[in-house]
Amino acid sequence: MAADTAVEAPDRAVGRVVVLAQAGLGFLVSSFGPYLAGIAAELDRPRGGLVWLTMMFGAGLVLAAATGPAVLRAGAGRVLRAACAATAVGAVAMAVTPDLAVAGPGSVLVGVGCAAIALATPSLLRGPGAAKRITIAVGTASASGVLAPLAFGALETAGTAGRWAILAAVPALVAGTVHRTVRGPVEAEVERGRIPVGPASLGWLRIVLSVACEFCFVVWAVARLADTGVALGTASALGASFGIGMAAGRFVGPRFVDRPWAVGAAASVTIAGTVLVYLGQDPVTVTAGIALASLGIAPLYPIMLGRMVGIEGLTSRHSASIASLASGTAILAAPAALAWLDGQIGLREAFLLPAPLLLVLMLLARRAH
Repeated sequence: MAADTAVEAPDRAVGRVVVLAQAGLGFLVSSFGPYLAGIAAELDRPRGGLVWLTMMFGAGLVLAAATGPAVLRAGAGRVLRAACAATAVGAVAMAVTPDLAVAGPGSVLVGVGCAAIALATPSLLRGPGAAKRITIAVGTASASGVLAPLAFGALETAGTAGRWAILAAVPALVAGTVHRTVRGPVEAEVERGRIPVGPASLGWLRIVLSVACEFCFVVWAVARLADTGVALGTASALGASFGIGMAAGRFVGPRFVDRPWAVGAAASVTIAGTVLVYLGQDPVTVTAGIALASLGIAPLYPIMLGRMVGIEGLTSRHSASIASLASGTAILAAPAALAWLDGQIGLREAFLLPAPLLLVLMLLARRAH
């Protein structure tokens, strides 16, 4: 009965716990690229054979999609706190050892925990202006993510394994865990209505395409920079250009996310950056391409997620679940596709993959309007 009569938490309380969770998520997600390059070097194993460590986030998102509508009945705030706790434990396991018997399960916990954070966030921030609030929330994650490759690079340059940088995310996650439970906005009882399959399917595909492009860079940008001949520590530090561009793009994004031309403009900028990454033969050019691409990629996911939660007749639990499935599908497929292409034609050529994905996204976004 207490849960039934609980008063909806003030917006500021909801915002605080979301910011803490997104800060931890952002740092860890931005750690995937340097972590993959670093642990492959530490274990002297091919990068492609270890890409699964960075794909657990995608697997967790797929699991969250399957269980999301049921799990969120416990309350999005409670889910967020539990997710922060699991993610913190997994982060410690990944940081303290390269032993895959420990780091592997740790990556699973991080993946599932981050997925649950991503699942709960739209439910907590839904309502009028959701796209803008979501853009600000993921902008917080992007701002936190800027620090990850810099921390990895500093440790590698100092002669210490960069994986220890993952511990920097733990304080925010612990703070999110102990924060009092908050509840998301109460929605009308429409659970028994039929899901609008057509709009929901289109929304799913748009999120798949936008997240796939983002994670091509998240997971493989540092490896692409390392292939230009710079040391791993330098490549990790230069990889911060992606996080900087993402943070800048997502904090500026709320000013134009509702404009009809936003998707076309963002996708065009991303394609230009992607081509520059392909053409670049030196770290300066590749870094410039990564930075340019990040500015374009930044608003795409918030725009598509905002459109998803705004679909008429789709409840918060179902929209969050579908968005989670879409993100998980993209995170599982895109880095794995680049890993396969790396072995077939080389990573430089493989980095052209986002371009056709973005062209399809522009067509689908235009159709939606």
